[in-house]
Amino acid sequence: MEFTTRKLANIFEFYKSTLTITISISVLAGVFGGFETFKLVLVVFGYFISVLIKEVNAVNEYLFYCNNGISKLQLIVYGFLMNFVFSALLILGFSLILKNL
Repeated sequence: MEFTTRKLANIFEFYKSTLTITISISVLAGVFGGFETFKLVLVVFGYFISVLIKEVNAVNEYLFYCNNGISKLQLIVYGFLMNFVFSALLILGFSLILKNL
């Protein structure tokens, strides 16, 4: 797949649209299960739950991405990679802050 800045920007917009749900689910899990649960849900489960919610609520949104040359699989995989990097940086930041307290 030929990546252009437009495609990367579209994938990033898709990821940003999942971020609110991912963080909300992770914080909720963290309240009940602690920091370890927060980390696990943030990295894996929160993202996939937010994609599932988008799958149910925003079915026509995928047509926009398909018309721009991005498949649903590419959106999910590259979004997960972005989520993994964001989560790792966020967890590292939280760990450093909590370590210094």
